[in-house]
Amino acid sequence: MKTIDKLEAEIVDRIYKLFLEKYTGNKSAFAKASNCTETTVRRILRKEQGITINLLIRMAKALDTTSSELLKDLYI
Repeated sequence: MKTIDKLEAEIVDRIYKLFLEKYTGNKSAFAKASNCTETTVRRILRKEQGITINLLIRMAKALDTTSSELLKDLYI
């Protein structure tokens, strides 16, 4: 796995943990709060789709955190 893929996988894992805490697995509510489709949420959480900076920021906000916090301690 390429380094960039590992970094993205780690970010998605962090998002997933926060998503489970705040939305208890409700992808529809998370998608609405993130202003994207449920399909996009599903594909990102299954690591089938890359995450854009724009979407990272919106998801972070929906999870009551920041994109900086999600990227913290990752060496890019």
